[in-house]
Amino acid sequence: MTKRTIGRTSLLFTAMGGIIGSGWLFGPYYASQIAGPAAILSWVVGGLLMIIIALTFAELSAMLPIVGGIARFSHFSHGTFVSFTMSWCGWISSIVVAPIETMALIQYASAYLPELSKRVGTTHELTGFGVLVAALLMLLMCYLNWLGMKLISRTNSAIVLLKIGVPVFTALIFFFTQFHPENLTAGGFAPYGLKGILTALPAAGVIFSFIGYSTAILLAGESKNPQRNIPFAVIGSILICIVLYVIVQLAFLLAVDPGMLKGGWKSLQFQGDSGPFAGMAMTLGLAWLAMILFVDAAISPFGTALIYTSAAARMNYAMSQNGYMPAFMRKLNDRKSPAVAITANYLLGLLLFLPFPGWQGMVTFLVSAFIISYAVGPVALSSLRKIMPDAKRPFRLPFERLFAVTSFFICNILVFWTGWDTFSKILIAILVGYAYLTLHKFTKEGRKLKLDIASGLWLFPYYIGLGVISYLGTFGGGTGLIPFGWDFLVIFLFSMAIFYLSQISRIKVSKPFEEKTEQLPVI
Repeated sequence: MTKRTIGRTSLLFTAMGGIIGSGWLFGPYYASQIAGPAAILSWVVGGLLMIIIALTFAELSAMLPIVGGIARFSHFSHGTFVSFTMSWCGWISSIVVAPIETMALIQYASAYLPELSKRVGTTHELTGFGVLVAALLMLLMCYLNWLGMKLISRTNSAIVLLKIGVPVFTALIFFFTQFHPENLTAGGFAPYGLKGILTALPAAGVIFSFIGYSTAILLAGESKNPQRNIPFAVIGSILICIVLYVIVQLAFLLAVDPGMLKGGWKSLQFQGDSGPFAGMAMTLGLAWLAMILFVDAAISPFGTALIYTSAAARMNYAMSQNGYMPAFMRKLNDRKSPAVAITANYLLGLLLFLPFPGWQGMVTFLVSAFIISYAVGPVALSSLRKIMPDAKRPFRLPFERLFAVTSFFICNILVFWTGWDTFSKILIAILVGYAYLTLHKFTKEGRKLKLDIASGLWLFPYYIGLGVISYLGTFGGGTGLIPFGWDFLVIFLFSMAIFYLSQISRIKVSKPFEEKTEQLPVI
């Protein structure tokens, strides 16, 4: 039985530590380009949507407080095939976080080491030398995790306080240094309309900036009193960060020199915008603030990447417990750290720099993969209400069916907004997962798996249908045959149909809930 050692405040700080990373360093700049001043609304909408999704996980994680919960909830409601698919997507997305945060760190550093990145259009991509530096930094994160997480756990609260303090301090300095309220109406408050506001959610990193709460779900099995602590940590962390991001976004909008907006917000560029806030500080003559930001741009992303290096290894651990990965993924070193899983994730993480050499591209891919894995929450929630009606639910979500179908719709519309160019890569990743599962069935662990294919057949119309709608939509490489506005109705009707299929496909008797885990270190 896992020893539960993470308290209420520590879990809240862990969730906030996962949320506040490179998102605030880049998100306000890219959101401004995509949505203009209405980017403020993007942060509010994004945060509220994530709270609705998070509420489904709050009940599940309190009911089944197990290590790597996201990878295992659907195991109890739909069996192996669905559980493998969702956990595969969750695992892939967890692996992506460390490269993204490392990329953010290096992109800021390129302001004083220009050989690390290059401009491509309105964004920046790492050079070959930048990728090499990223690989070395990620190796350092692995080494610290190999040593065990006790030291990191002790310092995480201090790092989170720094993560909160620096953006708030930066916003206040910007407010008092440059204040151009006319920027909020330059070209109109929402120059790119509702579509700009919504496009910013995945493309500018808004949703990415909130998904870090999932660390609290992944660590449910190591939390004291999960019945109280998990809902507190998940919902509390998102609410706090909505306020933080809105303040930072507003400060950025008001600090921009109106002369930079002659071509509109979409053409906004300035000296040093590879590190937007530091570059803006230099533009305002605040070299001392730029130095603080360069330091924070090293510490905040590094801290988030460090946490996710450990959290991703717990996904390996949970998948191995379910029989989806070899038993050696559960092997712990003498510091109680899953060293093999950490090493495997490092090597796979390096490969992601090939198709996604820039922060924005990798962020959009991550959002799509994460949200696909989050779709397991509402599906499993409603299914387990029927399969396990008498199970102890310390946190019981009111109006469960309404929250479940709404959350499922939100997941699908968020994936749709990432666009066909991104979702097509997710489909490829899922196909790779199925190819792996086929080969895994010939291994010792794989032969023991009962795939429960009948309970997972609804996944095929789900992914194929979502792919077709994305291809026909107006976002990210879509053909535009489904006009903007009508796509809401199409996704809603599609979501209701797939949700119904998922419910009638659930297994009739849930697999027994047994927590057979070795003691894992505190994160």
